[in-house]
Amino acid sequence: MLRFYRRHIKTFIWVIVLSFVAWGIGTLSISTNDSSPYAGSIRGQKITQKEFMMTMRFYDLLTRRQGKEPKSEPLSYEQLRALTWQTIIVSREAKQQGVEVTDEEIKAEIEKLFSVAGSFSLILYQDWVHQNFDGRSRDFEEVIRKYLAVQNIRQKVLTRIPEAERENHWVKWLTNTIGSAQLKDFTDKV
Repeated sequence: MLRFYRRHIKTFIWVIVLSFVAWGIGTLSISTNDSSPYAGSIRGQKITQKEFMMTMRFYDLLTRRQGKEPKSEPLSYEQLRALTWQTIIVSREAKQQGVEVTDEEIKAEIEKLFSVAGSFSLILYQDWVHQNFDGRSRDFEEVIRKYLAVQNIRQKVLTRIPEAERENHWVKWLTNTIGSAQLKDFTDKV
């Protein structure tokens, strides 16, 4: 019996190797079908998981900060997800319409957010970015750019609209913009 195994050892090894290779390829193809490096797409443009998660993280932190006020609760996951998609869609629309956010606007917003006793605290900013955005200030600044783009396009859309009609006009514009975005959301499978 041992003589048989010794003669056919190469065959046995090849069968084992090929079975592991087949198992690995099968596992790889299943895992790539289940997960995507993209959170979705807007008008056919892919939105990366990173862009989506950074934007969601910003709004989560922002609403938690505002949630310290009485009668205010943090947003649910579904509300954060919807707000994140809304921000990404509207910021893309702002870019398409030529609404720009300057580096000076980003700097001013960061200084406003991280001021202590009326002056900007670089240490507070760096610590916060390190803690909440893994030290990547560029990612945080891009989220601030989206946040400000939404504010700038809102201001543009509401120019010359009477004060009493502004909120209704904004909701209508927002509904039309989001409705025409051709959003494909892969995050709802989480």
